[in-house]
Amino acid sequence: MKNLVGTTFKVVSMGCKVNYYECEAIANLFENKGFLRVDTKDNSDISIINTCAVTEEASRKAKQIIRRTIKLTNDLTVVCGCLSQIDRTIKEIDGVDIVFGSKNKANIYDAVITYYSNNPKKYDYIDNDIFHSSFDDLNVEKYESHTRAFLKIEDGCTNFCSYCVIPYARGNVRSKPLDVVIKEAKTLVLNGHKEIVVTGIDTGSYGRDINNSFYNLLVELDKIEGLERIRISSLEITQLNNDIINLIKYSHKIVNHIHIPLQSGSNRILKLMNRHYDKEYFINKVSYIRKEIPNISITTDFIVGFPTETDEDFKESLETLNKIKFDTIHTFPYSKRSGTKAATMEQVPQNIKKERRKIVLELSNKGKLNYINNNLNTIQDCIFEISENGYIYGHTGNYIYVKTKGDISNLNKLIKIRLLKIEDDAVLSEIL
Repeated sequence: MKNLVGTTFKVVSMGCKVNYYECEAIANLFENKGFLRVDTKDNSDISIINTCAVTEEASRKAKQIIRRTIKLTNDLTVVCGCLSQIDRTIKEIDGVDIVFGSKNKANIYDAVITYYSNNPKKYDYIDNDIFHSSFDDLNVEKYESHTRAFLKIEDGCTNFCSYCVIPYARGNVRSKPLDVVIKEAKTLVLNGHKEIVVTGIDTGSYGRDINNSFYNLLVELDKIEGLERIRISSLEITQLNNDIINLIKYSHKIVNHIHIPLQSGSNRILKLMNRHYDKEYFINKVSYIRKEIPNISITTDFIVGFPTETDEDFKESLETLNKIKFDTIHTFPYSKRSGTKAATMEQVPQNIKKERRKIVLELSNKGKLNYINNNLNTIQDCIFEISENGYIYGHTGNYIYVKTKGDISNLNKLIKIRLLKIEDDAVLSEIL
């Protein structure tokens, strides 16, 4: 076998924060063995592509990126992730040499060595038993290009929302052991990261398979010396119990921002989606959270044009959104996904979905502007992330994007600032 030290590779991430984390962990494995990482736009000897399958459009784009990446790859292409788990045609694409599914990504390095040790041929490492899995032994020591560090604590989802294929791509809920999470978090802090984003496929389900809980994990993270900020990527409304709300309220590290997917504000549509709450439950819980944590920023995901959604359903959804008053609404037109129950329902025309999304986007922009205006002239903590043209940019704890005059010496530090005024795409601030 030829000497592989100095062999170039790249890792292409598609989709969610979990995919991004996994790509960094895979890259760490190769870098620790002497391989040289290059930018995703560059030619490389080896390309590793972690795919997304959350919508039909995501799957289509993934196949495009696979074919485009193969053209820039000199030697070996590895494809893994959600799409390759559920779409067996991926391994038939000309130029794909090794294929993994959603499991066993920690074995990709060994698979590459096996490929080079034997006569090159296609290797299929997909494990079809997706619902009896253990947590992949992946970890990240440092993110070279980001001040914020993502930390994957959980994989899998068994909620089976009627529009979502991810349970079939990711399998059962499985959690990283708590002591392993804390060890990895401490390593990230030692390597310079002040902020950790806790993430998973169904983050709030952490621990249910290992006799632990998401609350306990947050308590332990909160104790880590040198960790300045803890951010939760997303939580279901049913997972936000009083213990977690109180912890966010009193912790000096857990930020005053939480992302809670609503998906629809119509009770009929929520039931068809197989979401495990109704609008009244959601409204009351958010009202309680805001009472306990007055300046918390609450953002959401929202689907327009779900199958059979009528004008009355959409009107009900808008009424719900206006009652809740989210600070930002990430809104998406429903995307039909083969293999899900929603794909068999009566579909809403594209032009109607487009118009409804436009209305929700306007509501989101209004909510975002209102939240920022309410925070002008307040003092906030900020971690600045990038330096550009004499300004530094970053996020406050409640996720307001800010800028101020400064240089790289101010990056990756928790700094007190005063928010002054909206200027272009950020809030101009001053360092106190």
